[in-house]
Amino acid sequence: MNLSDLLLLLHEDFRKSFRVGRVKGKRTEQKSTLRRFFPVIGGTLVALFIIWIITTIVPLFGWPFVAELISENLGIGATIFNAILLFSFIGSIMVSASTVGNSSKMEYVLIMPISMRTIFLEKTIYVILYNSILWQLVGVSIFIGLSIASSSLFAFLSIPVFVVLVLGVITIGVSLGGLLGLLFSKLLAGRRTLKQIGWFLGSAAAIVVSVFYYYAIYSSDSGELFQWLFAITNALGFSSDMTPGYAVSALSLSVLVGVPIRIQDVLMGLVFLLGGVFLVYLNAVVSEKAHYSGWLASGSKRTSAKLESLSHATWNPQPIPGFTFNQTVSVSIWYNIASIRREGRVLAQYLVGPLRFVIFLILPVFAVGEEAMIFTPFLILAALIPFAISYGVYFAGYEIVYEGKNIMTLQLAAANMADYIKGKVYSAVPFVIAATVIISVIIIIIDFSLLPYLPAVAIAAVFINVASGAIAANAAAIGGDFKAERIITRQRGSAVQQPIRGWSIVRAQVIPYILGYAGVFGMLGIGTLVGAVQGALIGILSVYIFLPIYAAICYFLFRRYSHSAGVKLAQIEASKYL
Repeated sequence: MNLSDLLLLLHEDFRKSFRVGRVKGKRTEQKSTLRRFFPVIGGTLVALFIIWIITTIVPLFGWPFVAELISENLGIGATIFNAILLFSFIGSIMVSASTVGNSSKMEYVLIMPISMRTIFLEKTIYVILYNSILWQLVGVSIFIGLSIASSSLFAFLSIPVFVVLVLGVITIGVSLGGLLGLLFSKLLAGRRTLKQIGWFLGSAAAIVVSVFYYYAIYSSDSGELFQWLFAITNALGFSSDMTPGYAVSALSLSVLVGVPIRIQDVLMGLVFLLGGVFLVYLNAVVSEKAHYSGWLASGSKRTSAKLESLSHATWNPQPIPGFTFNQTVSVSIWYNIASIRREGRVLAQYLVGPLRFVIFLILPVFAVGEEAMIFTPFLILAALIPFAISYGVYFAGYEIVYEGKNIMTLQLAAANMADYIKGKVYSAVPFVIAATVIISVIIIIIDFSLLPYLPAVAIAAVFINVASGAIAANAAAIGGDFKAERIITRQRGSAVQQPIRGWSIVRAQVIPYILGYAGVFGMLGIGTLVGAVQGALIGILSVYIFLPIYAAICYFLFRRYSHSAGVKLAQIEASKYL
């Protein structure tokens, strides 16, 4: 490995402004000097603003108070630096897809007279440096401001210590994420799959953050929210003194406030720095082997010299193990799950999106206080209904509308449209079962006495899901905008395109919610009332006696609305979707 080659590649990657002089064309136009230096100017202004804020506020409290506050809360600093490691780790999973995973484009780079290992090493280092720009800009500005206000003689030495150690933390995160991405490449064999994994993680994280944001608005106490977040991170070990983030916090902040440095913290910092260097090199080695071995090579097959006749059997996938459906239903289930899985953002919005509604069911417990904790298991149980209904609306209602021009193919195919609708509805059932299992485990932990009722609730959730899916499918066939695109987030300030509009979407959601809450809590109410009079065992039996009646009602609605939706879908004219 040649150091000059590595520096040359880094120089060209960061420069990216080389253009042939005095020629015309979009590819050869160079940005103006102001536009090229605008990020540098903007970053400098942000840094100066942060330094001014710190040097203005710290003297108001006095440096001794600030120094004591910093030295007594090294765990909070460790949590922040470990969060940086986590963000770098998650982001670099996608990066491995755009470097090693993008085999076709990497071929153009690999024709350079430079060793392949050096090229992959440079790509990893480039990602590390690029990811560290924001953290270094904000962090260095904060440390400069605090060093100016500090009374410690060697306070300014905390700045290079911070720069080196944070770079080491980001190096560990990026390298581990890259290795995990290569592992996914080996198992999943697809650059697109890796990107979709990244989109799923990012979208799910955004939804969870928005849930915390709603909580902050509802409680009007952002301080309590931060205490809650730090409590969760502490439970996960983010503030542990055996983590890279703690080494950064202990060394840099100790130098800043003038506290004696422990030898074990120095050794820990050196271990993590050396570990980061080793992981970077390991990433380059594994990337080279991955490229040589063809982990991500596109599938191809040489033409055989011998003529072979191909015969195709009837394709009848069975996407849900243990269940046998007719061919139309099976293909509908398989296609629906496959088309949603390949879009990471869509899958994240579908699976995690109901959290935005669920949070408003749980928040009253936090608002009232300990007096309302007795209702917590029932509120968590109530949170299962939005998941079951939303999955029915998303997988059956929305996805039928998003078929768009495919409706023409479905209308011309020799297939029962009602069966195709049933397949859309059934495709949501595995996800409902998964959500039910997760919520049931939470309820058992909180209140074990509800365990006998949970199987009945789980079965009811599945029937609510199929009923709501059929109702949503019927609403889609009546009021769906079949020209709508599957756009989940706003783009360029425009409104999100709603696939089902008007009263159709209202009926698709209101009726299932009434059916779901009335049925589940009706069963639990009957069981509780009968149990209080006749005994707990009789109360549990009464729930399971009422369950078949409720399931029959849901199944009747499922059959009726599936048939109705199939008929209406078969009658849609081409002008609706062309």
